[in-house]
Amino acid sequence: MKKLLFYSVLSICLLGLYHTSEAQKRVKYEDLLPGILNSEPGVGVANLENLVKEDPENPSMYLQLGLIYYKRFEESDPITGYKKAMANIKLAKDAFDNCERFITEKDVKKNKEEYINFAMYDDRGKFSVSLDSIRKNILESRQDMDAFEVNMPGIYEDFTRSYTHYSKANRTFTGIISQHRSIKDLYLLYDDQMAQSFEEIKSNYLESLKFFNSYKEKIIGYDIGYNQRFKIDTISIYKLDGLAVEINFLEQEEIPIWDYAKWVDDTKAYINEHISALRLMMIENEKMTSSKINKVAEDVANGHLEPLHIDKEFLFTLRKYDLNSVVEPLFLYNEKKHELLIQEELNKFSEETMKIAAERQISHYGYLLSSIRKSDTLLQHVETRNTDFSYQKYKGFLDDYYSGMSGLNLMIEREKTTNQEQFEDYLASVRKLLEEKYKPDSLENTVKYRRISIPNFVSIPNLDSLKPSERVTMQKTINLDGSAYLGGVYMNNKSNLITAYVCRVESNNSVRWYKDFSLQMDSIKADSHTVLSAMVGGQAGCTFVLNGTHHENGAKMNTLFSYSEEGEQLMVRNLIIDDFPRIIEFEEQTNTFLIGFNGRDLAKDKSTTSQVVLANYNVIGDLLWKYSKELVGDLVGVVALEDGYLINGNYSRYQDNAGKFSRVENGYASYLIKVNNSGQWSNERMLSTSIPYNTTHFLKSGEHSIHVIGSKNLFQDQYELEHDRLVHFIVNRDLDIVSGPSL
Repeated sequence: MKKLLFYSVLSICLLGLYHTSEAQKRVKYEDLLPGILNSEPGVGVANLENLVKEDPENPSMYLQLGLIYYKRFEESDPITGYKKAMANIKLAKDAFDNCERFITEKDVKKNKEEYINFAMYDDRGKFSVSLDSIRKNILESRQDMDAFEVNMPGIYEDFTRSYTHYSKANRTFTGIISQHRSIKDLYLLYDDQMAQSFEEIKSNYLESLKFFNSYKEKIIGYDIGYNQRFKIDTISIYKLDGLAVEINFLEQEEIPIWDYAKWVDDTKAYINEHISALRLMMIENEKMTSSKINKVAEDVANGHLEPLHIDKEFLFTLRKYDLNSVVEPLFLYNEKKHELLIQEELNKFSEETMKIAAERQISHYGYLLSSIRKSDTLLQHVETRNTDFSYQKYKGFLDDYYSGMSGLNLMIEREKTTNQEQFEDYLASVRKLLEEKYKPDSLENTVKYRRISIPNFVSIPNLDSLKPSERVTMQKTINLDGSAYLGGVYMNNKSNLITAYVCRVESNNSVRWYKDFSLQMDSIKADSHTVLSAMVGGQAGCTFVLNGTHHENGAKMNTLFSYSEEGEQLMVRNLIIDDFPRIIEFEEQTNTFLIGFNGRDLAKDKSTTSQVVLANYNVIGDLLWKYSKELVGDLVGVVALEDGYLINGNYSRYQDNAGKFSRVENGYASYLIKVNNSGQWSNERMLSTSIPYNTTHFLKSGEHSIHVIGSKNLFQDQYELEHDRLVHFIVNRDLDIVSGPSL
């Protein structure tokens, strides 16, 4: 290396002297040659080209240039250095041609120092140069280069075309994969443009194989130092297989490549079998849906009330590929729309031809209101999912049946408007029925039992101002046959104690039986003011709770009674809980009684902390479970649900199950507490508004239609007839708000 460096530096220095006009004498070429031969090829070429300009007919200079170019050709990689090799071949041949034009035997003998790299030494250390050896070297060099020029272009072209086609297949595949988050998205977004890309992937991959095989055949006859083979892998895992950060066909003998053709064929086959079937099911369900919706009026008139059911297999398949499609809520909306249209037609028919009980009408309208809200929710899902991404998956279907994204948006707005108009009409009808249900009796008639006059209407007594022997009816339950149970209080002028009474009144207003009740706590005679606080009736009899307050010490007690329709006592049981009973309901499903307790007296005190208690008793009065909640407020009602019970009342201070406090300043709002069938808390909701209100009524007309009714007049205890003061919520059993006030 040191010697080479020395000669290189020497050569540069001597050449510098050679071109310096002030040099006293020229340096001879043969003195420069050793340094040129030992220098880097680029330096040697540059030096020789400068020398040729001074001596253009010197065969040695051309020979040395040719040899350097040949050496550069030999050192070039036949693939990566192909163009460099071909360029050096041309330069070498041109140099050899010029050498052969000027070289002679005489010149070689005369200037043998200029051919020092061809020198042959004898025993005495003297050297000679043979023209034949020079010509042989040139011939052999030419043969090598000729062989390269004959064989290598085809080899190089096949190799590069194989590499290029595979790179194109990989690039197109990678582009498709990067544009689709999942294989399911790819399936649904497959279209003509993607089909063309698929063909490009497959075509390029097969072309790559073809040219690689041709390349392999050609290198059998011309060894270039490479002997690669393909290792073909199957694409199995989306977003993992088939990708390549760098593609290199030269680094290793076994080249890993992905079978893009198989992936294309398998993917297209899957799409043709499964996605095409899904799209066909989509069209069939749309045609069926459209037909059923258009024939609702005709079907109802003919008594054909079969509901529309979107094919479950279709929905399952759709969800398998797309959990957020715009299509699913669209089909479910149409399913709900068909149901609503049938109910609307039935409602028209019933209003025209039948007299339906108010309770059933309220339930029916509540069902329609709940259904419209569910429809609106589905429409909202359609609107939210109506994006370009989702549209592209179902472009053909949406274009054909809904006029694309814009057409779908117009349909959504049209349906929303229709739903809102119907919702307002049904809500107005419900409120009219509720007003009719809860308005005070216009006829305050009485029934007679012997010489006793009993009010056949309900009123709330002032216990401090009861008149002697004047009955006040506090509870009235009406049976299906028109009979009723009345219960209330009066001031007993003999004992000077408030006394409770219960009686059965037949449909003809005759009193079948009558009973007075005075509870006693610690003596053999009545010693307590007795109030009939809650009652539930039925065809077979009635059950009621009496609340007693000791006339001296104010002690409290509650007693549960049951009487048959004949007036026979079936059960009497003192209750452990001594809070004031506000509600009693009979739960047929479990054959038990629900009793709601709150406060200490008939008059409610919503300004102090109290317990709201819901207790469940069997038919003989055993306590099965109890739920209690401390709050500042009261208890308005309890209803039974399929999956538990719902408690309602007013609150001004409330701590929810998570420990969060809610307050209503200068008034009240309504709470809902849901417990399961074992009395354990399961859900709750505060129905707060910007303006305080007082809850007056709580009614269940169905699991879908539970009414919370109140007034912005905080002192109102009747149904609010002024519409601007009325507060009306409708919730379902999950405590979702179906309708609420705009306060």
